[in-house]
Amino acid sequence: MKEIKSLEEVNLAVEKFYRDNRQGDNWMLNYHFETPFGLINDPNGLSYFNGEYHLFFQWNPYTCEHKYKHWGLVKTKNFIDYTMPKVVLAPTDWYDKNGCYSGSALEVNGKLELMYTGNVKDAKGNRESYQVRAICDEHGNITKVGPVVADIPKGYTAHFRDPKVFENNGKYYFVIGAQTDELKGRALLYSSEDFNTWSLKGEIETDYKDFGFMWECPGLINMDNKYIFIFSPQGLKAEEFTNQNIYQSGYLIGNLDYDTLKFTHNEFKELDMGFDFYAPQSFRDDKGRNIMIGWMGLPEEEELHPTSEYDRTQCLTMARELSIKDEVLYQRPLEEYKNLRQELLIDIEGVDVSTWVSNNIEENSYELLLDLNKRDASQVELRFAIGNDENVTLKYDFEKSIIILDRTNMKLGGKGIRKLKLHEEENFKIRMFMDKSAFEIYLNDGREVMSSRIYPQHGSVGIELLSKGGDIRIDKMKIWSLMGVRYNE
Repeated sequence: MKEIKSLEEVNLAVEKFYRDNRQGDNWMLNYHFETPFGLINDPNGLSYFNGEYHLFFQWNPYTCEHKYKHWGLVKTKNFIDYTMPKVVLAPTDWYDKNGCYSGSALEVNGKLELMYTGNVKDAKGNRESYQVRAICDEHGNITKVGPVVADIPKGYTAHFRDPKVFENNGKYYFVIGAQTDELKGRALLYSSEDFNTWSLKGEIETDYKDFGFMWECPGLINMDNKYIFIFSPQGLKAEEFTNQNIYQSGYLIGNLDYDTLKFTHNEFKELDMGFDFYAPQSFRDDKGRNIMIGWMGLPEEEELHPTSEYDRTQCLTMARELSIKDEVLYQRPLEEYKNLRQELLIDIEGVDVSTWVSNNIEENSYELLLDLNKRDASQVELRFAIGNDENVTLKYDFEKSIIILDRTNMKLGGKGIRKLKLHEEENFKIRMFMDKSAFEIYLNDGREVMSSRIYPQHGSVGIELLSKGGDIRIDKMKIWSLMGVRYNE
């Protein structure tokens, strides 16, 4: 990577990597998206356009630092076969010279309208922010149009970024993250008739007046006659069961009045209770599914990821379909991921156990389905990535309805625990996707999700199930080995 000097060389190096079928290190991901080199973070411009899913993303192709932000792009029709990632937007103009920051996309009249934040800093580090329009035509050619919002509204700082475009009743809008002069996080709404001239409608009014110092990556989804407002607040106070990461991502469910901009809503709920999740973005596909992808990482924690030794860092989550049940946003992996399944390694039904140990897992790339009944047990513990005196544990206390995810015993990467209160139920369901150095755990049909990076040593692949206080019943346990996705021209 260090010898790459131009964008042409970036794209050629990516092609060479995949064409040569290079075998990566033990942590190179199998089906989560990452690039062969550089740093990636926020998903951008997620959309279904011209018969393909377009997944844009933040990418510094030169170093593993949060600098030189470009937009990369991969496309797929099935979330199994992908085009090779390539750079499609670069910080080459006066209005984005210090980075093509996050943004979004919307299909309009047969073209994909892109909107992103151009970041500009002067010699003293003072920031300017421009909201920039670009257009992707039906052939995939992207042309920058330039800034369409050049001024920051009075009363707000230059932390003004991440426009998320959408359409409502024949009119175009974008919601954007902002910070007041009093250093409070907010979201503003703009409108347009033609995507070129935008006017500020005002600040979206929520019940959260003092809720962090910045709201990043906001978005509004209209689903089941409700609005879901997704955003990533920075600066929330950590508590035992909430706000345990450096920054959060979560949502409000309610109704938006477009005239008054009053958003009536329920309480803020985090989207993912694991160690690594931030800046999610959602879109609707041709099947009517609301799909969300997040960055499986967090700002200011690059030192926790040892893949920088191999000149790459960070990845994206799997694509998740969203639905609402009982005023809670449920998340489940897209059905397409079932096509990754290969050999059925474990198949158990209706067995009472106090201890179960795997003997058929050879590598950390698998899907686990586990439905449990508590029987006489007071606790159950799932251990995985076992070996070399290390492991990760997921513990559920049936009596207190508390989940604890613990990676303290891992020798490399980040450590610590994460806790959550689970909705009380007699049965306990786990669906886990393990992928070399990333895992996603979906609890009770996706009511809660925990996504994290871990960096197990070679051979740390074991799985165990332990109970305390009595036996548990395995109503169902299935484990499949999973193949990797493919990158082609």
